Amino acid sequence: MKIMKLKYILSALLLALMAGAVCSCNDDSLSLDKEDVGDLTEDDVFGNPIYAKYFVNNIYFNIPDHGFQVASSWNGAYLDCATDNGEARNLSSSAQSFNSGNWNAQNCPFRGAWSNDYAQIRACNKFLANYDRIPELEGYMTRQDLESLRAQVIFLRAVYYADLLKNFGGVPILEDVLKYNDNTYVPVRSTFKETVEYVTGEFDTAAALLRNIPIESESAYYGRATEGAALAFKAKVLAYAASPLFNRPASYPQYDSADENVAIWRYPDYDKERWQVAADALKAVIDLNKYSLWTTAKGSKTAYETYFVTRYTPNETIMPKLAGPSINIYYNNLPFDFLLVNGMGTPVCYNLPTHDLVEAYEMANGMLIDQEGSGYRKLHPYFGRDPRFESTIWHDESRFCGIEFQTWRRDVTSSKADGKDYITGYSRTGYYLRKYMDVDLNPTTAVTLPNCYPIIRYADILLLYAEALNELNGPEDPGVAEAVNLVRSRASMPDLQTTFANRGWEMTQENVRNLIVNERRIEFAFEEQRFWDVRRWMIGDSTQKEAHEVDIILGDDDVTKSYSSRLIEKRAWTDRMNLMPIPQAEINRCPSLVQNWGWSPASLK
Repeated sequence: MKIMKLKYILSALLLALMAGAVCSCNDDSLSLDKEDVGDLTEDDVFGNPIYAKYFVNNIYFNIPDHGFQVASSWNGAYLDCATDNGEARNLSSSAQSFNSGNWNAQNCPFRGAWSNDYAQIRACNKFLANYDRIPELEGYMTRQDLESLRAQVIFLRAVYYADLLKNFGGVPILEDVLKYNDNTYVPVRSTFKETVEYVTGEFDTAAALLRNIPIESESAYYGRATEGAALAFKAKVLAYAASPLFNRPASYPQYDSADENVAIWRYPDYDKERWQVAADALKAVIDLNKYSLWTTAKGSKTAYETYFVTRYTPNETIMPKLAGPSINIYYNNLPFDFLLVNGMGTPVCYNLPTHDLVEAYEMANGMLIDQEGSGYRKLHPYFGRDPRFESTIWHDESRFCGIEFQTWRRDVTSSKADGKDYITGYSRTGYYLRKYMDVDLNPTTAVTLPNCYPIIRYADILLLYAEALNELNGPEDPGVAEAVNLVRSRASMPDLQTTFANRGWEMTQENVRNLIVNERRIEFAFEEQRFWDVRRWMIGDSTQKEAHEVDIILGDDDVTKSYSSRLIEKRAWTDRMNLMPIPQAEINRCPSLVQNWGWSPASLK
């Protein structure tokens, strides 16, 4: 009972210590600096290294992701359901708000990003301000352990600032803990350039500190900040910053160029050398010689598929978000007949891959499905595709637990029943999400091992490196093919040169760019990458306006099937959606905050 009481008291204290958004300095109701919560005070927390470590653990827990820890308003949908990759079955999901365009600065589905990130930044600042008074504890926490905690907190603060940067561009930078009655602070957004420099500098600081702190057990440290994680996050920030949305070439839309505040949310000029800075940072991660792609297959699974159902994958997973033992991934994404057990057989099927995503998978020879001679068969459309397709998506005639998926329907003139997995009454696509499921386990009888959701993994670094080198030097740079080929080889796909030869494509910068765009879409499907890639590449106008299903009709002979693509949803896209709006409530409280282009109430009229 004492342990449970301590847990709840400590949780309340953490919430109090972290509460408060940037512009809440005049809001006494938030009580940001209450001296005690329950039976614990701030002095108790930072006067005891055990409580101090719990405090840091809570900051880790809140690292933003839409993997297994989705917000309730998303109704189980992952972030890819707000892209051309997926469709949320529940039409009230926040993913559908993105797709319909029914969102603004007052009701943005990510409106919690601003407050959550700043709450965690405040927690980091609170820890760093009190670090010097945290004592050692013999047998539990040495001074070196405390130094490690400090380095981790510097890393975590940079992670939250990186998330703000990705969402909003330049943001106010806070390194001090604001008091709730501090009326002197006026928040002003730093420029995009200043924010990038601050975030990357913090990752450098964290990397240098973490480099010199030995780790007794790598497995016990898994999921915490490391030198490699700090350098990888830094590299990804720089790769995003070099991308067209933030580093705008003249050939891309210049819709916001006339705005006097443009430097707040992007670089006002284009500089090709930003790709060089990104490439150097990505190469630094590669040169650690610590990471490689997961290549171990297990059971009936490919190496790619095995990776996503294996918890401990330190060679590829640079930073994971760990989840406890659960079979919810199965319950949340499989149709009803697979889960008639324990009263949890509700057919929720939260995440439905689109036919658009399915058509993006190449043939196994690297050719596109619409190319003559590719081997694509209209009556057997899933045969001979990139193996990552079968590892990611359940389709008609897939089998799991000895049960066959049946996503076909009958012709309207037929009196026979539709396939048991044909969804009616909700959004539907004809596909179900397979990624993160172990096909060698029976979810009706076995509890899976805790899942590992990759926030950043080595394949991401490799493809970003190939992208940076291609933008700098074109495909003549040997590093482009080397990096792309590593990723494709693990997937049993032909290398870049063979692929282009099979397609009859010239090895041009634009063609390689297009391949990398699609490679990232396939490799990272339902890993929270597509949403941001669409924005940084500024391709939403051509990718986010429609969603399609596969329409499979089974004849009354119970043998003949016809396949076609059918529009299921018209979606909305405008240029302002490349960045998230600062929540209007924050703008109202703090008029000194400049709203992102296109999101002010006047511009929406």
